[in-house]
Amino acid sequence: MSSQVPAVIAKIVSQTQKLTFGENQIANFVIHNPEFITRNTITAIANEIGVSETSINRFCKKVGFKGFNDFKIAFAQDSFYREMQAKKKERREINPIDALALDYNELIVNTSALITEEQLNRVVDILKNARRIFMFGLFDSYLAAIALKNRLSIIGIMSEAISDSRAMRIAASQCTSEDVVIAFSRSGSTNEIVDAVSMAQVNQVKTIAITCYDSSPITENADVDIIVPDKISVNNSALMSNHITFLFVVDLIMSVFISSDKSYLKKKLDSEAVLAQGQFITNYFL
Repeated sequence: MSSQVPAVIAKIVSQTQKLTFGENQIANFVIHNPEFITRNTITAIANEIGVSETSINRFCKKVGFKGFNDFKIAFAQDSFYREMQAKKKERREINPIDALALDYNELIVNTSALITEEQLNRVVDILKNARRIFMFGLFDSYLAAIALKNRLSIIGIMSEAISDSRAMRIAASQCTSEDVVIAFSRSGSTNEIVDAVSMAQVNQVKTIAITCYDSSPITENADVDIIVPDKISVNNSALMSNHITFLFVVDLIMSVFISSDKSYLKKKLDSEAVLAQGQFITNYFL
């Protein structure tokens, strides 16, 4: 995980589906009262929320920290970063373009904080050894699947992106342990995706889940799960594309591919040269 920005809020949001009612109370208080968290002791926080100190420590461990002290340090760093971003906005008149740009930047930085190099290396190793690669996604998530399919084809790796639920089930039912399924789902709970992934796992297919929520149905038995921040963690979420963080993951996967073997870089450059030549010819005759 990146040491630059802890992205604690994004991490908490990704864990909400596996938190108990009491832990979600703590999560909501933390998200909406950052100053109180950074300036008070665990005792004061417990009294304010109406829970025990043990519950707070348990919550901190559940969202990925050693305990309250570790959580508070990371949260303070995160709050400091957010405060600096807010001050940048205050120093100038913020227009809609700048506001959205800052939110996109925050999402990308938070994504980099939640993903590890180990996860990416594992994904690339699985894809390198796959006989066939299938990518499942619906709506905006399908756009990320298409993007990865196209990027892989440029380095000579063929795959198939599927958005039709029946086609997903057919592909999943015919997969074997030599194949790979990559599931893109913002919620991780989309019925069509969950059903197809479950069917693939029955056939011992290696599965990779890319979603915004940990402990969601598609991450339960996945060989690798990559959790990215949900866009609801930023101010202008209603104006943003759902798949922006997925596209960043696609770029990260491709960067690991290319850095792991020079032959992939050569294939990429050769493919881009072919595409550029085709574009030139098309333009010439037009």
